[in-house]
Amino acid sequence: MVITLRYLLTFVLAVSVFSCSSTGSVEKRHFELAQQSKDVTHAWPRGYSKPYYIYLGDIYGESNLSKIKNQQESTFSRIWSFLTGEIDQPPLNLKRPQGIIGDNKGKLYISDVSHQGIFAIDTVKGTLELWKNAGDTKHFISPVGVAVINANELLVADSELGYVVRLNANGVPIGKIAHNSLTRPTGIVWLEKRGEIYISDTENDDIKVFDKNGQLLRLIGNNRDNKISFNAPTYLAAHTKGLLVADTLAAKVQLIGFDGQAATLLHSYGQRGMKLGNLTRPKGVATDSEGNIYIIESYFDHMLVYNEQGQFLLPLGGAGHGAGEFYLPSGIWIDNQDRVYVADMMNGRISMFHFLGGN
Repeated sequence: MVITLRYLLTFVLAVSVFSCSSTGSVEKRHFELAQQSKDVTHAWPRGYSKPYYIYLGDIYGESNLSKIKNQQESTFSRIWSFLTGEIDQPPLNLKRPQGIIGDNKGKLYISDVSHQGIFAIDTVKGTLELWKNAGDTKHFISPVGVAVINANELLVADSELGYVVRLNANGVPIGKIAHNSLTRPTGIVWLEKRGEIYISDTENDDIKVFDKNGQLLRLIGNNRDNKISFNAPTYLAAHTKGLLVADTLAAKVQLIGFDGQAATLLHSYGQRGMKLGNLTRPKGVATDSEGNIYIIESYFDHMLVYNEQGQFLLPLGGAGHGAGEFYLPSGIWIDNQDRVYVADMMNGRISMFHFLGGN
């Protein structure tokens, strides 16, 4: 798969701002980039003089990193690659990305069900690795949710293995989180303030809560807590008020709050329907710095944005293969600069956007 020069340049631009200390300067540069574009598909809402979202580009894998890599390689390394034939090897690119998360060091971790592994991309050094080892003689089968603990440990929920794999910063398996009640783990999130790991068990319609050592603490769902129930929950995300849950077969997203160990339903987003803004198969969920709620509507190929009160604000995307379009998207992650990363599953890429702020 060949990445266009425009995609490569926009990705390099996004990489360069990882080390920027001024949020304002980053937003100004992105705003200017949007103003230069004559294509209305690169800015949202369409037709507005001031965009709130702009499209940055797509991450495919080694195709993006080849320019950075070539700049860093010595002359001897390039000659050796040519002599050994490595230079003619096809790039290692994404096929079916599911989940994505990053850390505070400029690293991205992407689960890919077709590769049966985790792509670890260092956007600062311009390197990429594919981690497939799940421990002992096991390999990943169906990795979906990913979470980072304390920036030095990665958790991977594998729905087929039936447990969560713990990896160190180098991708080496260092343990697992398993329990006889955990059947099909899909989504996973680490709530640092509570010191707890939350795992969606899609087959058992509940959320299982573990401590950082992997001990099961309690279960949420199936009317255990104030009549909270789920129907095939999948992706999870942290929220300032608690936990966002993609209640996929119920066609809604639930915001769960906590009073001690008791869970409470704070809000429900979306409703089943065929109109734009309705939900059919919600998957990835996230929130930005202003509290907006993002929902990946996988079936209709959109990223939908709501405010915290549940008002539908606008859609991004639409079915297709072009810039800013999706084909069965799945996971989503938003970094601390309000850059939005969407796992565009069937297009085999991560699409990047930037929320410029403003109510």
